[in-house]
Amino acid sequence: MRRTLITLCSLFLAVLTLTSCEDQLNIMFKDFYVCIKDSNNTDKSTVLSTSNEFWVSYFVYLVSEKRDGDLTVEYEVIPGDGLKEGVDYKLTAERTVTFPKNVYRMPLRIQYMRHEVDPTKDNTLTIRLKSCSDPSIILGYPGPSKKFSQHVVTKINDD
Repeated sequence: MRRTLITLCSLFLAVLTLTSCEDQLNIMFKDFYVCIKDSNNTDKSTVLSTSNEFWVSYFVYLVSEKRDGDLTVEYEVIPGDGLKEGVDYKLTAERTVTFPKNVYRMPLRIQYMRHEVDPTKDNTLTIRLKSCSDPSIILGYPGPSKKFSQHVVTKINDD
């Protein structure tokens, strides 16, 4: 009898656990949106100026219902006064990310160059989502803070 009771309790807990593992994202936000994050799911990161040339991938996520067609997101890259394109970093020619049908994560890549920065200047690179081909899609998380509508990279010297 005791073994049966333990088995039933274990089965109940297993069913309860499995049914609560669904994606809660659409419960938190009723609106659909795109956002940008790095591989650590943050909106800020740091790169070292003394590292050899390397590529970093940032990811633009689309949170929406299933779509029938492509969706294009335009972004801009805004350097601080301490960074210069071609010296500190290189970008791809496009400033857009296109989500094909049934794709919900797309990479955006930046190559960082070995070049020391002036610590008295603004050595940030801001990647900001600018527009979306579907105007009903929100840029960043829904709400007034628009969190994850941009990603700020700070280039620092390795002291």
